[in-house]
Amino acid sequence: MVQLRHRDEHPEIEALMNPFWKKTTRHMAIVGISLGVVGHLLGRAFLIAHQMYAGGAYNPENERVLWQTPLVMAIVGVLMTGGLDLVFGRRQKPATVKVPSNPPSGHGS
Repeated sequence: MVQLRHRDEHPEIEALMNPFWKKTTRHMAIVGISLGVVGHLLGRAFLIAHQMYAGGAYNPENERVLWQTPLVMAIVGVLMTGGLDLVFGRRQKPATVKVPSNPPSGHGS
């Protein structure tokens, strides 16, 4: 009979077996925030370029670029990151772990 050990006895095993969703959530948050910032900067650049080439004219309808561009970029980036993490996370081979069949002496319950 194989005796199961408590995870506190082997912290290196805990580090290797992190849940999949933690890493995916972290990736998605980083990508969403980064692309949101980049989208805002691109929206600002668009408005500046539009004013330059329109002779300084201001069109209030163009202000929606400041929230639409970051929102769309962040949503697309988060969905792509989540999808790719899901696809490649499922394709990874599980690590082989050698488990001794007899526990070492002195570790009885």
